[in-house]
Amino acid sequence: MMRARTAILLAMGFGVALGVWAGDGIPMGNAVFYPSIEAVYTSTDNLYLQDGTMPNGNESGHFWAIRPTVGFEFPFKESYVRLDIGYQYQDYSSNYNLASHDQYTGNLKGVFKFGNGNAFTIEDGFIHGVQEVTKFDPGYETYYSNTPFNANELRMGLDFALNKLNTLGIYGMYNTVNFTDVNYAFQQPFYDYHQVAGGLLWKYNYRPAANFLLDVRYLSNRPDQTWSVQFFNAYNARKYDQWQALTGVEGDLSQVVSGFVKLGWSSMKFSNDYSNFNGLVGDLGLVFKASKFFEVDLKAQRMPFQSAYNVNNYYTATGGELSLHYQASRYFFFTAGYRYQENDYPDATVGYPFGISGPTIPEWVLSAGETRNDKISRAFAEVGYHFNKQFSMKANYQYEDRNSSIHYDYPLGYQRNPYSYTENRISVSAQFGW
Repeated sequence: MMRARTAILLAMGFGVALGVWAGDGIPMGNAVFYPSIEAVYTSTDNLYLQDGTMPNGNESGHFWAIRPTVGFEFPFKESYVRLDIGYQYQDYSSNYNLASHDQYTGNLKGVFKFGNGNAFTIEDGFIHGVQEVTKFDPGYETYYSNTPFNANELRMGLDFALNKLNTLGIYGMYNTVNFTDVNYAFQQPFYDYHQVAGGLLWKYNYRPAANFLLDVRYLSNRPDQTWSVQFFNAYNARKYDQWQALTGVEGDLSQVVSGFVKLGWSSMKFSNDYSNFNGLVGDLGLVFKASKFFEVDLKAQRMPFQSAYNVNNYYTATGGELSLHYQASRYFFFTAGYRYQENDYPDATVGYPFGISGPTIPEWVLSAGETRNDKISRAFAEVGYHFNKQFSMKANYQYEDRNSSIHYDYPLGYQRNPYSYTENRISVSAQFGW
């Protein structure tokens, strides 16, 4: 309780200190300072994201969070460096035991342009989190976690201007994920891993603000522990090598449409005898500016991701999202949207993946022979009000429905659906900053 009060007092003091400034960012010599603070309260009817047939299913509750952040930008000529540091303190209602209340984030981006047209970029993103599952499993197989983790994504690239219209870039990536304070009796996390990747990116500037591109990369994914204690993931701590090629367009595609469209092919070769991926992939993100105050965002993706489910090496996430954004007045804004995604798995569940005399769990035995397919639907809406440039308030609602094909009859005579759930979530927030 004392820790929570301290966080609130620090946040309040930080907010009061900001009140003496005005404008978009605070000049500090050659740098610009961007401070902000946000307070969020959320109510949900499914804290653990579990179906009613499971223990703790449909358990309602609430939580709140305080999020102070600071940003520093150092512009010089056509180059700049931006650093953002964030902290979050989060606490739940009394019937929920959060493994850690603290989240830390850090993001660095630097763009350095040279007189000959060449450029060097560096981006690094770090998070120490708990429930931000898409940071270690972007395709959303894992939708709930109460295990602290660290994740870091580093990307560096060097672009060479071949001529006025053609650019050739070379880039490298290094990503790491590791879980901390794992309680094997109650928690079944994903597994630690690191990724090393390198690629070539060619761009042809076919119109002033748009490019045709070709992106080819190789990625090596390696697990960082054998999970000899936690057998649930021991079979899934796999290594793989991936080749991927994407081609498409990006930028201002017309007077009203901007974004990117990329299509291509990907292959993932794993180090065991179960299925590998070899197929079509794509990534799309478009913004349609219908008017000065109204825009439509369209996102779609088909990508393979490493899996931690039973004997499956990977799953394929295919889906799309449509959202509408309307600035009704200088102060009032509104957003609404819908997302649908399917996660498909290639291999049927095996009841005894380590052999008939090896360790297993009742779920695997009772659902053996089933092939997993998760259908995920999400509807959301948000309304907000800008009191001025520095202060705004928002309220949003989200409904999510995950319908998984995996189910089994429990010995007591009723069916269990371990990967299905529905959730209604309502949040209100206030933000002050630059």
